[in-house]
Amino acid sequence: MKNGKKRVLRIVFCILMIFILITAGWYVWRMVKYGAYSKGMEKNDFATWIVPRYKYTDADGYDYGVKYPGFLSFTGNLSVGLPATDEDVLTDFLIIWPKFFGRYEYGASLSVGEKNYQIYINADGSAVYPEDREVVDQCKENIGALLRRAEEMWGLE
Repeated sequence: MKNGKKRVLRIVFCILMIFILITAGWYVWRMVKYGAYSKGMEKNDFATWIVPRYKYTDADGYDYGVKYPGFLSFTGNLSVGLPATDEDVLTDFLIIWPKFFGRYEYGASLSVGEKNYQIYINADGSAVYPEDREVVDQCKENIGALLRRAEEMWGLE
């Protein structure tokens, strides 16, 4: 009976140690990868110890954000928003998802008239899906400005 309990305790201990090692590795990766993006930014009001969030507004009024990945996730995001005005506090913005091995995926929230669109775009600002080409063409200037600001802020490829 004693050997059975010791064996179960060893297995539980090994599982616990593996979990701790995986968590520690993930935490270090997250801090290194996203720490570079959030350098010089201030903590966002919505930040928690498990999901840090940072914000920054430049001299031209562009808003930048960094959201670290949640617990054991590899997906966080970067954001750049056009300057807000008193008439339009919800402006067009770009979302960038850094991938594990250094690539990026891009999305945009765009307003055309009274309609809002959430679409995927390529790094060059073109639409990923053909059905979004018309919206992207109408917002090409804003998309270009947001991509340039993201490149200046984070040195994206």
